[in-house]
Amino acid sequence: MKGPRVLALAVVFLALVPRSSDGAPRRRGKLSANISSPDQRQLVEVTRRGRVVLNGRQVRSGPGTALSRPVWRRDSGALAFLQRNHHGLQLVVVPELDARHPLVWQLPSTADRLRKVFWISDRRLGVGAKDLVPRLVVSWSIPAANLPLW
Repeated sequence: MKGPRVLALAVVFLALVPRSSDGAPRRRGKLSANISSPDQRQLVEVTRRGRVVLNGRQVRSGPGTALSRPVWRRDSGALAFLQRNHHGLQLVVVPELDARHPLVWQLPSTADRLRKVFWISDRRLGVGAKDLVPRLVVSWSIPAANLPLW
């Protein structure tokens, strides 16, 4: 009589294994995704090796592996994600899609458990354990030389 119980538990366990969009089991610890921008004109891909590719071009933010799915700004004009490298956790922001280099912030070691990145405004991001509950807030400004002249 023990046989059927063991089988039933195995079936329940297999049902709980995370699956990718094609139904195959997803490997834990490896992030892989294709994410379209809100306007459906841009595409960001996270490869199995944790590299972030934006519209066919790798985001060069130094060595590291993406830990979170990239998050698009509401207007589809910017992108942010977390990555880990040999120094620890980093927040990477592509402030404009044609930017040659992303903005990178090294986060303190106390942020190691934080995995949610969310946009607060056009130039402000929150990082926390839950959506919309920031433990860290990062903001930046545009240098005066880059402002449009009217």
